[in-house]
Amino acid sequence: MTMNLILWGMVFWIAPMMTYMLVNETKFKKNIILGVTLPQEAREDTEVLAVIHAFKKYSWMICGLLLLLIPLCILFSAKATFTYFCFWIALCIVLPYIPYIIFNSRLKEIKIRKGWVQEKQIIKVDTSVLKGQKWLSPVLFVPPVIVCILPALEDREMFLMYLMFAALCILFWFSYRYLYRNKAEMVDENTELTKALTAVRRYNWGVMWLITSYAMGLYCVSSWVMFKYPKWGMIMFIAITVILCVMALRIEMRTRHIQEKLTAQSGSDWYVDDDDHWLFGLIYYNPDDSRVIINNRVGINSTVNAARLPGKILMIVAGAFILATPAMGFFMDSLGRQEIVIAADEQQIEAKAGMTDYKVTLEEIQEVQLLEELPEGLVRKMGTGLDTLLKGRFYAPSTGNVIVLLDPTCEPYILITTENNTYLFGTRDSAETKALYEVLTQH
Repeated sequence: MTMNLILWGMVFWIAPMMTYMLVNETKFKKNIILGVTLPQEAREDTEVLAVIHAFKKYSWMICGLLLLLIPLCILFSAKATFTYFCFWIALCIVLPYIPYIIFNSRLKEIKIRKGWVQEKQIIKVDTSVLKGQKWLSPVLFVPPVIVCILPALEDREMFLMYLMFAALCILFWFSYRYLYRNKAEMVDENTELTKALTAVRRYNWGVMWLITSYAMGLYCVSSWVMFKYPKWGMIMFIAITVILCVMALRIEMRTRHIQEKLTAQSGSDWYVDDDDHWLFGLIYYNPDDSRVIINNRVGINSTVNAARLPGKILMIVAGAFILATPAMGFFMDSLGRQEIVIAADEQQIEAKAGMTDYKVTLEEIQEVQLLEELPEGLVRKMGTGLDTLLKGRFYAPSTGNVIVLLDPTCEPYILITTENNTYLFGTRDSAETKALYEVLTQH
């Protein structure tokens, strides 16, 4: 139950957040609403307003359904915690877009019927208006890289993890600098408007990547603290996650609000209409565009050109990942039920679970203890930490670094100390674990 509450506490907000962001697309930004480009007069059209109202209603109904499923999943998922959890995540990703696709199609029908479709356009952007805009200095991304590496000076065992976080900070700078495209910021023939929209998007795009980089540094610090002081480390981790999510949402919505405000008077005369290149208002498909990464039309996010081979591959991978999410949950639940086999002979003790295999020769054992409960403050550093299976590298104040393979719901446990390592083993049968302890103490 504890694992259930933690898991759902981490993700329950995803459904209302996604709904809030999708409903925000009913506000005209850059003449676009629900992925459809419409003229100024459409903003007061009764049919368009009816579509907006219906979309909002069904979106919030789906959000309510997703939230209602959470207590049901908690109550009925005792033996399939991750299966239900991952299935809900998949639903959370897919379901909110069903009304979006439906009402995007309805708006396109209204657009065609009322003659609001513009002739095929050849859009040219005066790039000279963009030359005065500056990029954030890469020096700003250096401090989080340093912060990520600092814990490794004390915790050499987790050096690769800290290095990975540092590499992510560098990747975030690369993403900021090279995954941005200016072309999509043109709304009409007003070059000053194009310049303003590009400046707003570029600035907030950079701020988002910079904040994420510093969050990676703080995550490294919280991980280091968690290994020493689990409760404080977990509090830090949760606080960083909450602050990062709130700031990301704030930056995205602030950008959208500015786009809405700057383009409030656009759409009366000539304006950009590239709806033909956006399938359902969501997927960019333009064979005449050589770019693979392009800007979303509103907000600060980017997407891929599905007409290009790399774009197709990325779309297929993303789709496969969503479809495979429930299977991942089933795998995690199966992992929690994995058989634990611990055997001792005259030469060694061997603990196995799946592909994990730990061997300790009897000659190197210095001390063997039978513990009736897990060491206080035991925290995972690398490996598996499920309600019914702990395996990998852990840390506890009383033992230091310890290699673990056991079922935490089935005490007692055997603590083995050698010159170089400490091991904590336990089977899924209390009597079997006690018998194994008796065998070890006789050697």
